[in-house]
Amino acid sequence: MKHIIVICMLFSMSFSWGQTYTEINKILASDRSEDARFGQAVAIEGNTAVVGAYGSDSNGPNGGQTYIYEYISGVWTQTQILISSDNQNYDRFGWSVAINGGFIIIGATGQDDDLNGTNAMSKSGAAYIFQKQFGTWVEVQKIIADDRSIDDEFGWSVDISDSTLIVGAHQDFDDENNLNPIHHAGSVYIFDLDISGVWNQTQKVVASGRAPDIAYPNGYSGEDLSDQFGHTIGISGDYMIIGALNHDWDITNSSSSWQAGAAYIFERSGGTWTEVQKIRNSDNVAWDRFGSDVAIDTNFIAIGVWAEDESISNTDYMKNSGSIYIFVRDGAGIWIENQKITAGSRNSGDHFGWDVKLDGDLLISGTEHDDHDENESNPLHEAGSAYLFEKNWTGSYSQIQKIRGSDRDSLDVFGYAVDISFNNVIVGAFQHDFNLVHADSINEAGAAYIFSACGTPIIYTQDTSICFGTSISVGTSTYNSNGSYTDLLSTNYGCDSTVTTNLTILPQIITNQSVTICNTSSYSIGTSTYSTEGTFADILISVINGCDSTVNTTITFYADNGIPQTITICEGDSYTIGSSTYMAEGTYSDIFSSSINGCDSTVSTTIEFHAPISVNQNISICPGESYAIGS
Repeated sequence: MKHIIVICMLFSMSFSWGQTYTEINKILASDRSEDARFGQAVAIEGNTAVVGAYGSDSNGPNGGQTYIYEYISGVWTQTQILISSDNQNYDRFGWSVAINGGFIIIGATGQDDDLNGTNAMSKSGAAYIFQKQFGTWVEVQKIIADDRSIDDEFGWSVDISDSTLIVGAHQDFDDENNLNPIHHAGSVYIFDLDISGVWNQTQKVVASGRAPDIAYPNGYSGEDLSDQFGHTIGISGDYMIIGALNHDWDITNSSSSWQAGAAYIFERSGGTWTEVQKIRNSDNVAWDRFGSDVAIDTNFIAIGVWAEDESISNTDYMKNSGSIYIFVRDGAGIWIENQKITAGSRNSGDHFGWDVKLDGDLLISGTEHDDHDENESNPLHEAGSAYLFEKNWTGSYSQIQKIRGSDRDSLDVFGYAVDISFNNVIVGAFQHDFNLVHADSINEAGAAYIFSACGTPIIYTQDTSICFGTSISVGTSTYNSNGSYTDLLSTNYGCDSTVTTNLTILPQIITNQSVTICNTSSYSIGTSTYSTEGTFADILISVINGCDSTVNTTITFYADNGIPQTITICEGDSYTIGSSTYMAEGTYSDIFSSSINGCDSTVSTTIEFHAPISVNQNISICPGESYAIGS
């Protein structure tokens, strides 16, 4: 019998998110090139990071590439470059990226073709799904809108939660029925994974308040001022948030504030998504662009409003300093504005809230036009920064840190894209020009920076004894012999830990025994019972060390204690033995307990009668006399 003992190293370490995040790696494309804009889109989950470089020309001008990095032996290492199977010039593959579980979604807003590579519609857009198979990310499907049109830019935004993914087409004209066109009103498409592993479009949603721009209903020669519902999206389970940063109308669609923005919350019930609420910031004014970015995690929503100008108290005007608004779902299912957040040190034009992400109790905001470092000094024009916040027991977020790139430069736009996963943060700086040693300048080659809150690695030693014939697993390693072993593992927060295992193998125990029993008895050992002669093996738990022990038992029977006897009696007499009495001739068996070994013994009694005695005599007597014999 073999027991496999598995030890899982999920340390319950004392971990405070308030501790400092430290830059541990600056990552670059292995084939960095001019205007690749590596870092314009980023995503991170566990030990995998995804970085989009939509401007990469490796497969033609702006065809785009996406890079995969994995945390290996304490270093984030590039392991793969992804290119769409039908990549063409100006596809912009890598414009948006998202990762969840074993899937990566990559948007290509400039893609023109349908699923068959035909029926070209300029910038109709597409998204590509990659799945991790045997350690390698493989393209498994290309998806497009079922009502695709020119310039929709399907894939502008992507997100995924479990077996549902959503794709924004922020310039789509038509409603969910492909009717009622409104210039760049925008839409979002929902895809679900079926049991055969295929992602199918299951719904298209649009905003209930979709409307043309109040000043430029057919577009604007410069900046696009239409609703652009789907410009930003987020999904968490059965909740979805969609931003429409240029929407002009209030919650009731009765009064307008030009470019104030809005966001729409959808909930899924019975497999169908329904809009349940339209939200705006309580202090909204024209040009806020509420919904310029959105994020959702269970019952919390964060809305980035990079063009908002006021402080938390709605004073201290600083143009485009930026804010974030937190909404919480109450017990009645209503999403309530709970908090307004601003940067610890606001400045005009910072764009705080440009990109926002939520993960549990953590919130990160990219502030890509911030000029100052973490100490609010050393100004560099649009070098960029990011702010980290933690939710406390009251449900409110407090700033815990401001981070920036270790080799920051003017116009890096560090914070243009951000993401957070437990202790790891990734920040893109797609306009950064330099390599790892701040040399070899290539214009807008781009970079990304990964920060960790792990601090000092955990070193753990365990002394373990196991039974002979068993094994112990530590992480992915298995050991079954005496020795000292070292493994590099991750804690439940994803931080590195070193585990040293001093392993002792307990000796095998084998016991032999001989047992003699009566031939009508049985012998029990463990869960086994034996009633025949022979040798039998049983595996038991040793009282010595708790390991399996083998007991070999040889069973023999005592010799038969049978006793024969012959008894002769007179006819008409009887013979008693034990509790039995016999009066007739014959052979009889009686069972007694032997005084020799306690086993049953059989007494066989044969009863015979004595032969009858006959005497003949002649007696003569005189008349009147008598003769007496016996009585």
